[in-house]
Amino acid sequence: MADIKNKSINPWGDVVLPAKQTYRLSAMLLTLMLVLLNIGVYIYQDYYASPLPSRENNLLLYGANVYQLSLTGEWWRYPISIVLHADPVHLVINCLALFVIGINCEALSGKFRMLIIYAVSGIGASLFSAIWQSTVFDMNQGIYVYAYAVSVTVAVGASGAIMGIAAATAVFLFKEIRNPVLPADKRALYKRNLMFIIALMVLALISGTESDVDNSAHVSGAVIGGLLAVAYRLFSAKTSFAKTTYCVFVSAAAVILLALAIYSCSFSQDSGLLIERELIYQEINSDLHKYHPAE
Repeated sequence: MADIKNKSINPWGDVVLPAKQTYRLSAMLLTLMLVLLNIGVYIYQDYYASPLPSRENNLLLYGANVYQLSLTGEWWRYPISIVLHADPVHLVINCLALFVIGINCEALSGKFRMLIIYAVSGIGASLFSAIWQSTVFDMNQGIYVYAYAVSVTVAVGASGAIMGIAAATAVFLFKEIRNPVLPADKRALYKRNLMFIIALMVLALISGTESDVDNSAHVSGAVIGGLLAVAYRLFSAKTSFAKTTYCVFVSAAAVILLALAIYSCSFSQDSGLLIERELIYQEINSDLHKYHPAE
């Protein structure tokens, strides 16, 4: 009886505190490099390479995703646009989200898989965004309007790529939580992190309802990242060689599929798109000659 009286009994079960999450610098190296890349590009574009007074026109020159240009041969705008940002607030929000989500994704997936997910999700989201805008474009959504009544949306930012690694992180965390041999404190930590990641994704999608936010990139980036994470975890290899081989296979397949999608969608001969493309460049060249006349 004495033993029973001295024993603390919790009718709700044992209380399990989440494990303390720690990170080494080497474990977040890729995330830090991506953050620094975005910051470095913004400093260069804003302070050293701004030939025109209009920020939107400068972004267009740098390589922003403008569907009239991207879908008519300038496919390089898809990868370039994900390292460009519209203003300091846009940059800070994306870099904070990238850091918080990236360190979790990098710890769960490794550097190589995270890099593939980030790049494929970001570029794929830019491609889908251009296609979406070309089919359901609303004249009221244009950031600015040219003299020829060609409304142009300048899409920039890493949000599609960030949503991709967020969705992938959610998949990885869900798989880890279901692992029966996972310690209880680590399971509690992963559950907390999963709820946090999901909350961030929901907030991003809600913010995407604003007229100047590209929600099509958010959604498509999340879908691509989630599918890639599922593909990476679909096959449980027993040997290190088999794991590496399967990882390379999935990564190569993703890159090839993305390249085929870009090739099939980015060389349109649609007369309407080509006319708008010509008018856009006429306006840009006019501004360049106006503010930087030939000597």
